Amino acid sequence: MSGPFRGLDTIVPVVLVIFCLALMSLSARRSGGDSVLGSAVLETAGPVESAIGWVAASVEDVWLGYFNLVRVQEENEHLRRVVSRQNVQLAALAEERLANERLRRLIGFHDQPPGRYVSARVLAWDPGPWYHSLVISAGSADGVVDDSPVLTDRGVVGRVVELAPHYAKVLLLTDSSSAIDAFVQRNRINALLAGHGRSSLTLDYIRKSDDLRPGDLVVTSGLDGIYPPGLPLGSVTMVDKQSLGLYLAVDVSPQAELDHLEEVLILVDRPRPLDWLGLAPDLKTVFEKKGR
Repeated sequence: MSGPFRGLDTIVPVVLVIFCLALMSLSARRSGGDSVLGSAVLETAGPVESAIGWVAASVEDVWLGYFNLVRVQEENEHLRRVVSRQNVQLAALAEERLANERLRRLIGFHDQPPGRYVSARVLAWDPGPWYHSLVISAGSADGVVDDSPVLTDRGVVGRVVELAPHYAKVLLLTDSSSAIDAFVQRNRINALLAGHGRSSLTLDYIRKSDDLRPGDLVVTSGLDGIYPPGLPLGSVTMVDKQSLGLYLAVDVSPQAELDHLEEVLILVDRPRPLDWLGLAPDLKTVFEKKGR
């Protein structure tokens, strides 16, 4: 509807409802039984009141549903925050448990040589492709000195090459400048274990007539004066007898998991090399006199 009658389509139904209600009230005040007028008014107003009641109930249901939905969303958000906090706490507890297990294995491994040990966390890795080193959380204030051997419960990691009061840099045995005097444990063949900046090592100066097999364990000899004897270095993975020259080409896989280091042990207050070798007292005296 437009023009001067605009808005009547909204006002007329409201006026009709009010009129019906007034008639019903007037009819209710009259004494006696049902009247024709009251019956007509009731018949007319019934559907209107039913429609109004249905609309009101529907609006109430929608309104209550909206508030319930808002409340449920708030509760869900609260539960999500609680679950997130609990997941963070569980992850932290799991990390702490795993770190404790690793430290127990480090401190309690049975083949450790005599001496005093300091545990440390791995703080950083050198990202260079050839220079393999890492930084640990122990230094000179903890008794660490240059060339202190660094170990895990599985074997040799490397040695300390730089020191600060509370930190140290460790040269890994895979570094291209690393060389460790070694034995093949099975037959005591002496060789030099060299790093080449890769994940594998080479065992140098083994004659082609020597008996060497894949799977042979390579251990420290103790002859270099840095590492105690008998510490695991790695296992032979390849023996190439067709290589040029007088010596075999031998690849060795490190025994320690160098790519997954988190905690290490540093051997400090080391026994002298002659004590490591377990030489007789009179033979020690001979070596000591020659060394003067």
